[in-house]
Amino acid sequence: MFKLLRYFSLTSLVSIVAVAAALGLFYRETAVSSLVAMGESNNKALTAVLANSLWPQLAPYLARADALPAAQLKDHPQRAELAAALAAHVQGLSVAKVKMYDLRGRTVFSTEAKQIGEDKSGNAGFQGARDGGVTSELTHRNQFSAFDRVIENRDLLSTYIPVRHAPEGPVVAVFEVYDDVTPFLARISQTRQSVIIGVGTILCLLYGVLFVIVRHADGVIRRQYRERESAEAALREAQATLERRVAERTAELASANRGLEVEIVERRLADQRVVHMAHHDALTGLPNRTLLIDRVQQAIARANRRGGKLGLLFLDLDRFKNVNDSLGHAMGDQLLQAVSARLTACLREGDTAARLGGDEFIISLPDVADGAEAARVAARILAELAKPFTVSGHQLPAEASIGIALYPDDGDNAQTLMRNADTAMYHAKESGRANHQFFSTQMTERVSRRLSTETSLRRALERGEFALHYQPLVELASGRIDGAEALVRWPQPDRRLVSPIEFIPVAEETGLIVPLGEWVLREACTQAQAWQARRPGLRIAVNLSGRQFRQKDLVGMIEQVLRETGLAPTLLELELTEGILMHHAEDTVHTLARLDEMGVRLAIDDFGTGYSSLSYLKRFPIHTLKIDRSFVQDISTDPDDAAIVTAIVAMARGLNLSVTAEGVETEEQLAFLRSLSCDLAQGFHFGRPMPAVDFAALLRAGPAMHARRDGDGAREATEQNVPLGGLAMSRA
Repeated sequence: MFKLLRYFSLTSLVSIVAVAAALGLFYRETAVSSLVAMGESNNKALTAVLANSLWPQLAPYLARADALPAAQLKDHPQRAELAAALAAHVQGLSVAKVKMYDLRGRTVFSTEAKQIGEDKSGNAGFQGARDGGVTSELTHRNQFSAFDRVIENRDLLSTYIPVRHAPEGPVVAVFEVYDDVTPFLARISQTRQSVIIGVGTILCLLYGVLFVIVRHADGVIRRQYRERESAEAALREAQATLERRVAERTAELASANRGLEVEIVERRLADQRVVHMAHHDALTGLPNRTLLIDRVQQAIARANRRGGKLGLLFLDLDRFKNVNDSLGHAMGDQLLQAVSARLTACLREGDTAARLGGDEFIISLPDVADGAEAARVAARILAELAKPFTVSGHQLPAEASIGIALYPDDGDNAQTLMRNADTAMYHAKESGRANHQFFSTQMTERVSRRLSTETSLRRALERGEFALHYQPLVELASGRIDGAEALVRWPQPDRRLVSPIEFIPVAEETGLIVPLGEWVLREACTQAQAWQARRPGLRIAVNLSGRQFRQKDLVGMIEQVLRETGLAPTLLELELTEGILMHHAEDTVHTLARLDEMGVRLAIDDFGTGYSSLSYLKRFPIHTLKIDRSFVQDISTDPDDAAIVTAIVAMARGLNLSVTAEGVETEEQLAFLRSLSCDLAQGFHFGRPMPAVDFAALLRAGPAMHARRDGDGAREATEQNVPLGGLAMSRA
């Protein structure tokens, strides 16, 4: 049983003694510290008084002391005079001795003559005072030589104090003052004893009160202990009865338990199936995003401990949508299963291939040595997927684009690595598909710029920030302006123009090209109709992007714009690239036929740079071929380019098509095109794209452009800083 009273008595007595001793020690330390501080302050004040009052005697003595040996200083008459003066000043004070040192540490004065000549240069207190500080030390001396007698058993406070002639002047000597603090320390000791006795008395009284309380509590505890022993005996008896009943009940439950075990096994299997379904893709059986992230995080932790690397491959099948659209989703699912099996066969033990959804897969490669090893795995996967898959009797392609991100270079967590690998995968698709690309920070910056451009683009559409510039289309036979090509521009508050190369691809991807293209068409038609009063029959050329051409009711929109602006359909020329014409050929034929029936002219832009098949020239109602600037720029120096341009013009003549040459910049190019009887031309030689006001001024200037070849046209031809002409929305 716990002995509360005994434990309290021993603990309390020890605590009282410890508290009293600690309090006494604390009081003495505090009092002594205060005494030292006070004594040091008094000694500093005394030294200042002595230095000020004795300076007429002190200064000559110090000056002579440097040159005199110790023996002469001891008997020097000025020493005795100085000692007498000091004794007179400290009479009635507790000062026991005064010593003075020169700056070399030699004792040049002492009230005890035999100490003159001692070397104190190594003493820390002297060194501190010589540097301008004050140092004190409390010591006890059994015997000590004072001014006029020998004293015994004294406590002395010695203070090293710098002596200056002026308050802020240099230190000229060091005083050491011995202050007798024996009476003060004696009073401190007496006070400490009184404090200890008082505190001890209070604690003892407190102990007595607590002793009575604890004694009563001890009796209560003993009584409760006896009652508990009685209760425990009754409890043991009840426990024995309960154990007999439990044994009987256990036998009854044993048979029921065997039935439950079977049920538990079945439920465990069901739980395992649920867990597997929660962490694996239902179609392919590969790990899903949740399980992949868990494994990637474990691989990152292991790579972090070992200083290794982790490779993450983001794989997306190229043109998988074509399989679903043409053969159905069931066939697409079978292809995904075959791809999953082939992916797994390409990996090492410990690697993980997961399906995120659709045709996207992620492969985790823990413990790769470097990026080259991850690239080898990616190349092996691409080579395997390049082999056709046989699915239900169909030979199906399944080439892929792969983006690679490495830990720790490209991210320190699973989400960042997946995002960066995804970015690299899109870069692989932009680089021609069926290849792999490593992530770089430039890709992230490009994505950020695209997002920023998209946000600004939407705002610019809402606020109407875009403008159209117009580049002349010149009839080479007469030199007159036959029309203009409308080019979209995006002015900024600082008067800078955002390059269409930056914002047109974003507009294409986001679908903003549709409202932007409609605005361009409406604005260009409105302006062309306004120019009819000055130049009847002036045509306007507007580019159509692929996404615009595939929009629903394109023809209806063009009809509405022409109706609202009043422009005759024959004065509108729509420019399309060869690539646009080759997609969905049947729909393209139908759309172009309806536009042709309206009277709208149709031109193939950048002719010669797209598909090599020319059958569409026979199938489609085309009116104009625009020769790409890449062929025009060297026609006067490159025989190949000259031959290509000659062939295009001759072919157009045979098909009864009009020909426009883009990018004409020099007189030589112009002369060559005239020799071929090319119909129209545009380029810096005739004028840069310009605002509508400037184009109107150009129309007023005169009917022909020939006279400008030695003027503004030549000057503008030398000011190329971005390629112009061609696609209105994809050229700067």
